[in-house]
Amino acid sequence: MHTFVIPVYKQSPYLEQCIQSLLNQTIKSTIILTTSTPTDFSKQVAEKYGFACFVNDNGGIANDWNFALSKASTQWATIAHQDDIYEPDFTNELLKSANSDTLIAFTDYEDLVDGKTRKSNLNSFVKKALLFPFVLKKNIRSTSLKKSILIFGDPICCPSVSFNLDALGNFRFSPEFAVALDWYAWYQLAKKHGSFCFINQKLMKHRIHAESETTLKLSEGKRRQEELQMFKLIWGDKIARVFSWIYTLGYADNKLKADL
Repeated sequence: MHTFVIPVYKQSPYLEQCIQSLLNQTIKSTIILTTSTPTDFSKQVAEKYGFACFVNDNGGIANDWNFALSKASTQWATIAHQDDIYEPDFTNELLKSANSDTLIAFTDYEDLVDGKTRKSNLNSFVKKALLFPFVLKKNIRSTSLKKSILIFGDPICCPSVSFNLDALGNFRFSPEFAVALDWYAWYQLAKKHGSFCFINQKLMKHRIHAESETTLKLSEGKRRQEELQMFKLIWGDKIARVFSWIYTLGYADNKLKADL
């Protein structure tokens, strides 16, 4: 029914903590590793746990995620980020909440900084507010409602997303994006027949640290560039620049002392 695919990038000190959280699920799933940066470390981890490990010869975030999904042979697949932690009931709630026509299902989450759960802040409050269409029901099918949660930003935490591979057809992440590729993907999927499912429980912890991909892309200015591109796609040039400026105010949540 369900597979966790972990795209392993180089050597993460948090990988085995992530794996343990997946092994501790109340409903067991298949777990596999993929990597475009094969190392002795990834090979040893795969051997230690008896996981299949597939090497992708065409790297890049979009290609890594597409490759990861292509290796799942179950109906449902979750791209488990190697630094994150999944609560024991994650898979159980996914399978209970999603319907046969659900395209993606995603959960609420908490940020993990320096090993501690961060308290709610303005950024998390705004993201939760964007999910207002799910107040009355977990699954929404209306194209306009699915789009509505994405027009002011991306409130969907990518590591919490599970994909219904039977319903997605030829879906692929776009290699044109390196940061906003998930936001762009959800916006394209919103146009597709089928529902989005929001599980309003904090079923994962998303780790923020100095070496994370999001933090690195923030320092490169890539995130602002791609988010502006998304706002232009949705709103047009003039309004997009206003929203982009407002959105940058939330970047501080991903800034750590190590970056300064």
